[in-house]
Amino acid sequence: MKHINYRFFVDKECNWFQDEKPITHKGIYNFNYKNLKINNDNEFFIQEGDSIAFVKFEDKPFLVRSVDIESDKTILLNLNDSTIEKLNISTFYFSNDVPYCKVKENLFEARFSRPALYQISKSMKIVDGNYFINDTLVNHI
Repeated sequence: MKHINYRFFVDKECNWFQDEKPITHKGIYNFNYKNLKINNDNEFFIQEGDSIAFVKFEDKPFLVRSVDIESDKTILLNLNDSTIEKLNISTFYFSNDVPYCKVKENLFEARFSRPALYQISKSMKIVDGNYFINDTLVNHI
């Protein structure tokens, strides 16, 4: 089993730490997300040129901070990296009662914050114990 030396740690609220010190500079935070990659072994890393630094996530790489529901039922996700994406409902699921979905062209996963869960719950229906968003069944893992 190979040993990975993690240079970065990211807690479940997507707060970044480098060498156990918090990263508070928004430019560095955004740089890290812009250069975040994942390899075939599902290991996350930041790449700049030939240099790579591995990243350990407490939960998922991204956090859905809030949700906007459009009049046509489109659900927009406001992510922690200050980007907005349309929810691909087929990737939305619950694991241990925590909601997640795929983001960034389905390359990464995001955990929903409590406010975002509250907001998206307005679009959810329960039928025979199953959850639906816009008539799409929500998976439970």
